[in-house]
Amino acid sequence: MASIVLSFVGNQDPFGNKTGEGSLVTLVKNLVEQGKVIKKVILIYTEGDSGTAKGAQETKDWLLTELGIDGSAVDLIAASQDLSDDPTNLFEAAKEARRGLNLAQKESGDDEIELNASSGTPAMKSSFTLLQAAGYIVNGQVWQVRDPAKMKEGQTRVFKTDGAVFRYELDLKVIKRQIEDHNYGGALESLRVSSLANDRAIALLEYGRCRAAFDFDAAFNHLNRFPEVPPQLLQEISALRQRRLEAIARELYLNATIRLRQRAFSEFLVLLTQFQECMLAALLKNELGLDSPVRESNTAAFWQKVQTVDDGRALDSLKEAYRDRGWTLELRGFPKRPHMMGLLHTRENCHPLLELLEEFNRYCEQRNRCVHRFEGVSSLENSDDLVRKMKRATKMVTAVPEVHWFEILNQELLKSMSHD
Repeated sequence: MASIVLSFVGNQDPFGNKTGEGSLVTLVKNLVEQGKVIKKVILIYTEGDSGTAKGAQETKDWLLTELGIDGSAVDLIAASQDLSDDPTNLFEAAKEARRGLNLAQKESGDDEIELNASSGTPAMKSSFTLLQAAGYIVNGQVWQVRDPAKMKEGQTRVFKTDGAVFRYELDLKVIKRQIEDHNYGGALESLRVSSLANDRAIALLEYGRCRAAFDFDAAFNHLNRFPEVPPQLLQEISALRQRRLEAIARELYLNATIRLRQRAFSEFLVLLTQFQECMLAALLKNELGLDSPVRESNTAAFWQKVQTVDDGRALDSLKEAYRDRGWTLELRGFPKRPHMMGLLHTRENCHPLLELLEEFNRYCEQRNRCVHRFEGVSSLENSDDLVRKMKRATKMVTAVPEVHWFEILNQELLKSMSHD
């Protein structure tokens, strides 16, 4: 495999008055000693009175004379005027390093790119490591050359430097923030192009993304193939896959807390409305033996059964509730929230929960205005109190874990991306 060398030209290239051969000469010699074939050399020089154009030409002459490299294989590239004016500017140095890297990558094919991080100003030397940390350097490595006068026993003169540690920290910071925000879809996209990607972390993020989207079968399938999964993550998903209404209500409550943290108030209102309807559906089933229809074709059978519940007392309760409000009652279509509440008022044991659920009505109406009248929601009064009431309501029908699933998931994700 051949090599393409990319380097800035420093004041000590090709040879310095005090230091002997410059780092570029030392690196090229070392690569040849390793048996590498130098296919091309790209040298970036600065212009002006204090520039390195002369050193670039002398380095090219040395390559042609000492290594027998063809003149067409050595490209001398003038740096931008901005970098020539200020060679210590890291931003400009990184831009020129990126430009040189693009040229090298066009030539490389399957060849390796060897980047010299020991020539030029400190900004120029740092730029290649920064590119490596940012993930731009795929088929290459960054080299450092030690000053022989400062070498310690056991140290090699030429060695690779690994900017991956910087990239790891950068990637981890971005993905960790996305995970803390419960943005599992965004974290998944970031992870796949990062240095932290691994099958377990990807599966965990897919689990979080699918569970938050209520695709419980997909969430289970992503996680079930891995050993040592926290039991709570699989136990809860089992109940959700069975569409147990109490479990779904709890899930709606937990998802609502996430949307509130994200200040996604319109989505919070949607979840609050779903939560109220799910709780009412659970009460209908448990108290009156009524299964809420899931298809239009099932609605007629639902209303027919309503007329027989408690020898018609549930229907009488519903009629009375509608009459008191001056509403017209039609026993057709999907049951709405007022229908379900009216039917359940025959059960005194349900009254505390129904009273709590009724407190959500005006927020459910606000949700309807958002959906049907396109009203925006940039703030929401008493939102914390709403969440507390959702929790109280949930606890009336099922247990609420001390540690929520997304907290456990986030801990597992951080462990799966750790290098420890």
